Amino acid sequence: MLSDMKNQRISPRLKPRQPTTCRDQTSRPIGRVMNLSESGFMLMSKEPAQVNDSRIMKLDLPLTPNHQITISGEIIWCQQSSFSEEYGIGIQIINIDDLARVALNRYLKEITNASAA
Repeated sequence: MLSDMKNQRISPRLKPRQPTTCRDQTSRPIGRVMNLSESGFMLMSKEPAQVNDSRIMKLDLPLTPNHQITISGEIIWCQQSSFSEEYGIGIQIINIDDLARVALNRYLKEITNASAA
């Protein structure tokens, strides 16, 4: 199943250089971002998520200065990790405002540039 999802990705996923936290609408941490792209991300969470659920989430991007963006995302998949007690959760970004997209793209460019160096 996961390999099928990988083939459907719109853009390549990049691993954050620094810890990146995903929060719910109330700013409660819900997981760590493991990989990220312009169209979605994967996070590890202590709590499972319901597939097809839509949620408003906040991502703490480690930019200078630090920047928190708000997105609306849909849970595409969720499965228990084979290497921890956590759950891997695949999220597709379904709504992001223009300023948040600029910040996300800036962060993705920083990750890409750091990987190339």
